[in-house]
Amino acid sequence: MQGFDSLMGQETLVQRLQQAIISGRVAHAYLITGALGSGKKSLATAFAQALFCTEQPGNACGTCLDCRRVEAGNHPDMTIIEPDAGKIKIDQVRRLKERFALQAYEGSWKVGIVVGAETMTVEAANSLLKLLEEPSGQAVIMLLSTSPSMLLPTIVSRCQRITMKRIPRQLIASFLEREYGLFPQTAAVVAGLADGRLGQAKEFAKGESLARIDQILSGLANREGRGLEALRLAAKLDAEPEAVEFTLQILATWLRDMLLLASGCSRDMIVHQDRYDELREQSRLYSPSAIMQAIWQIEDAARALRANANRRLTLDALFYQLADLNSSSRASEVYKYGKSSGS
Repeated sequence: MQGFDSLMGQETLVQRLQQAIISGRVAHAYLITGALGSGKKSLATAFAQALFCTEQPGNACGTCLDCRRVEAGNHPDMTIIEPDAGKIKIDQVRRLKERFALQAYEGSWKVGIVVGAETMTVEAANSLLKLLEEPSGQAVIMLLSTSPSMLLPTIVSRCQRITMKRIPRQLIASFLEREYGLFPQTAAVVAGLADGRLGQAKEFAKGESLARIDQILSGLANREGRGLEALRLAAKLDAEPEAVEFTLQILATWLRDMLLLASGCSRDMIVHQDRYDELREQSRLYSPSAIMQAIWQIEDAARALRANANRRLTLDALFYQLADLNSSSRASEVYKYGKSSGS
């Protein structure tokens, strides 16, 4: 599938953008918001293809030279800005402004895509605001953001807002079975972890992610030696910081499933369908309040890590306490000692 056709579950948004092209009422600026992996960049890319495509105007054929160059990110009339060292700087916005001041090299449209718009420095944001205040010709700027509340209100007010929709779990699971060849139970687990975000589901469906899911859940399901296994996992994650967020998400969904079963909810509501028996057994060992406490501990750990707490100390505290959900101490009491140490 190419262009708009690849945006499964976003039909309403696609129709809105197609209608804007067909009616000649394309806005000068769009703010596309949604969680990580929700498809913001895919939508922006498809929209750019639809603007540039000469074979299927308003839709994009996906095969012509313009469509292929947009997909590759090297179309001469498209500028993509992404965070540099975690920030979008004023020089990057200045280059976009310089490009928009020129005539289009080909066709008539000029497109700018700002990925992670919430990371703009104050200077960059003010510079972009001036560009938004003085739109010229057939030019479109698309701001992509996971945290639109961090943008200047004056920027937000000058954009048409587009919010990515969460896709039903079963729709994602069917896609993974069809396109990635996953077994139904595995596809259901990945779809549940993705939480309505197709981009995340595609990442989770990769071999290394599937192997990590199985490793973590095997450790959780095994009641023997869980304390030692927990500390081993903490040590491994300390050496692989890029995997921490994914691991915490897996832990949180496991505990959420336990909480649902402990509260009497039906099987079809849980994410880890393939480990139902282990989940049911563990849900009987702990009270709902103990499980909820563990979920809070994971949230505490995530916040502490974002605040630059010592990663190893934070993970050791979290995983050791998760090995025994009846532990009464809060991991946050340990985290505070590592905040000044960094990672």
